[in-house]
Parts: sequence; structure tokens; C-alpha cells
Amino acid sequence: MKNILRNIAVGAGLISACMAQAQNLNSAYFLDGYVYGHELNPAKDYERKGYVSIPLLGNINMEKTGNLAFTDVFMLNNSGKLSLFMHPDFTLEQALDGISANNKFNVDMRLDLLGAGFHAWDGFNTINITSRTNVGFKAPYSLFEAAKELGNKDYDISGVGTTATSWLEIGFGHSRQFGQAVRLGAKVKILLGAGRANLNVENARLNLESPDKWIVTANAEADVSLKGFTWGEMETKEYKDPTRGTYEQINFSNVEVKNPSVSGGGLAFDLGGEWDLGKQGWVKGLKVSASLLDLGFIAWTETHRAYNKGEDFVFEGFKDIQIEDGPGTPMKEQTHSFADRLSDLYSLQAGETGKSTSMLGATLNVGVEYQMPFYDKMSVGLLSTTRIQGGYSWNEERFSCTVSPLKWLEGSVNFGIGSFGPSFGWVANIHPKGFNLFVGMDHTMGKMTKQGIPMGNNTGFTLGINIPFGKSM
Repeated sequence: MKNILRNIAVGAGLISACMAQAQNLNSAYFLDGYVYGHELNPAKDYERKGYVSIPLLGNINMEKTGNLAFTDVFMLNNSGKLSLFMHPDFTLEQALDGISANNKFNVDMRLDLLGAGFHAWDGFNTINITSRTNVGFKAPYSLFEAAKELGNKDYDISGVGTTATSWLEIGFGHSRQFGQAVRLGAKVKILLGAGRANLNVENARLNLESPDKWIVTANAEADVSLKGFTWGEMETKEYKDPTRGTYEQINFSNVEVKNPSVSGGGLAFDLGGEWDLGKQGWVKGLKVSASLLDLGFIAWTETHRAYNKGEDFVFEGFKDIQIEDGPGTPMKEQTHSFADRLSDLYSLQAGETGKSTSMLGATLNVGVEYQMPFYDKMSVGLLSTTRIQGGYSWNEERFSCTVSPLKWLEGSVNFGIGSFGPSFGWVANIHPKGFNLFVGMDHTMGKMTKQGIPMGNNTGFTLGINIPFGKSM
């Protein structure tokens, strides 16, 4: 936990090293036999009497989306070694070729610990215990430009931010039919907060007045909500004006976490609905649906704040970063060195400790599905997904074709386009009597580095093994 908090605070997310927000498998949205359809839309029914998930294997989901890829920050130098974009072998144009004006990414992980669903009380009911983690990162082009160019000019590096939240979720859902055409559902979720860290840097400028020292002015705020957390021993830094003496700054290498426990509690709701226009007598085979997920909050009992006063201070720059080839693991050494320098750039000073409340990142889904008139086991659909999370918000439209050739076999292929570019997704769902296996990707994984890190902007993987019971309804 200490290393995770440190990396979050100093922006180590720059190199996609955080493998820890919770995303659902959108490729399975239109699958009738998908066990976890209720997590995409709580109004969804399940085709069998019920199911029981296999602990820890019922639904494993990891997703990384963004416009900043691993290969935008690490590249092969002239010696064939993986090196930070600041390596002298790379020209400024080469180093910044993949960097956008506003760079961001989100990393999500969902792990269902326990889960079950059953038909009773005139509807379908679900119970689940799920571990969830959400990481987000954003940074402007100028931050990468300043680190690489080291030019004698002003850089506006406002808009840097990282956020991460981890929690345990205990959910209870119910959906039921209203007439022939409408189905509604809702889920209430009790949240147990494991921890949260957040950093935001605004109104930040960086100027090189001499070859040795950078002068920084920034308004930065950070907070960590985690029981047992302390900033640790401070380090001494100097102001731009030597007559003002020195001040104490947080050294993220000294952060400590002792005996962490539940750090907060909260409540969230999922709401959803489906409308079958064919059963309504309007357009045969046409359905529309919508859901709003994770509408809720976590109240933290212990939040440790830090801030920058917005005064000029000395920053020694990025000149000491290990970017030359050498012994050991170059990528790891460069990552740690870059992270250390970013922590100096923020120059945070410890503030007060108290309570706080944070909202979850809500997700809005809107879907339209049309069953093919020439083959009723095939349908096409459009799913619009919008994450509502301030500076880390994003949107995606996913076009899909779903086929169910057998009662126990169905699948979908789809194409997505949105805030983070195009992607290709797929899912296969096998569910004969007494067994269910599904596997899929919303963003098909491409090449990987030798360290096992995906090289593309967007990637993800979902796998689940469950035990359905009862005949198809």
C-alpha cells in the first residue's frame, strides 16, 4: 500500500505501472445468458432460475483505457534497450510524438469475491461481495515537454492530477417485469472504503533561470484517506529568495502505513430499465435500455491533507534522472527516478487531518438492440457508455453484433469509438446445464513488453466461472 500511495502521489501512472476503477464487460451487454448482466443494467433478467459464482473466479475484470500508452513514455533506444522518453538517443520530436495536448488514462479492476442470483418475490434477485479499485491520471503536454527539452523558458504545467480509490462493495439487487414491455431494476450497495489518494496541481508554472535550478510556482493539493497513514519525516528545501530561508517538504519515500484497516463507509445505487418496443406493439424486435451505475459516496474517517502555498520555490529539475544505459533494470530505475523528481516538483507540505467525503465515478449506459428479422438468433446493438468523474470523465460508443446459435452458446463481436480512440471487443459465453464460462475483452490486447505490460492505449480482460441452476426460463 505504501508503494501504491507513493506512486499515485508522484504520478507514476505516467508509465501505466498501476494495475489496480471498476469497469464492466460492455461487450456482453446484449447477451441474454450473461450471468453478470445485472452489473451492466440492474433491470436485466437471467435466463435460468439462478446461479452461484465460484469464489474469486466468478468475475475477474481488469481494464485500462486512455490516450497515453506505455510506448508513448518508454521506447527502444539505439542499443535496443527499453528507456524513458528522456533518453538522449531520442530527439524532442521522437520523444513527444505520441503525447497529446491533454493526456489521461483510467485503470480499473473488479474482483467478485462472492455472488449469487435467484428468482423469487416476483423478480430476479442478486447478492454480491466485490473488491473494486479505480485509478485515474491526467497531465498536459507541457509536463513531458519540460522534462525532455530542459529549455530556458516558461512552461505552463497546470492540470496534472492523479486519483485512486479502493473499496469493498456489498450489493443487493432486485428487478421485475411491469406489464409485457417494461422491466425495471435497482441495486443498493454498502461500501467499505479501503483507501483513497488524490492529487491536483493547478496554476503551475516552471521556469529555468539557470542551468542548475528551476523555479516553480504552483497551487497543489493532495489528500490521502487511509487509517494508519503518516507522511513520515519531512525534508528541507529552499525558497527562490535565499533571504527567506528554508521550509519542510513531504518526501514520499518516507510515507508510512501502519496497521491499515477499514477507512470509511458509504452507500451507492444502481438504477436501470428496459423497454421492449416489439412487445409494446410498435417495432418488432426493437429494445431500448438505460442504466445509471455507482451513484453514491464514501465518507472517510481519517483524511491526511497536504498542499502547496503557491509560492516560488527551487526545483533542481530532471537532470539527475537515470536515463543512460547502465547496470540493473533500466526501466525500473528510470521509473523510480522520474517519480522522485515529480514529487519534488509538487513540493507538498503536510496539512491538517480530518474527515472527508468523496463521490464515486458514476457510469451512464444507454443501449438500443434490434433483432434480425431474417434470423431471430442474431441481433445488432449500439451501447453508449459515459463515465462521469470530473477531469477523468470519458465516453464510448460500441457497435455490436450478437449471435446465439445454441441455447448454451452465445457471443458478440463489437467495435468501439470514443474519448480514447477506436477499439475492437469480443466475448464468448458458454453456459450448458450446471456450468458457465465466459471470457472477453472490450479492448483486445495487442503486443506486450518483456515485462508483461500492454503496449497499446486501451486493453482489458474479463474471465468468469459460475454455476447456474435450474432450466432456462
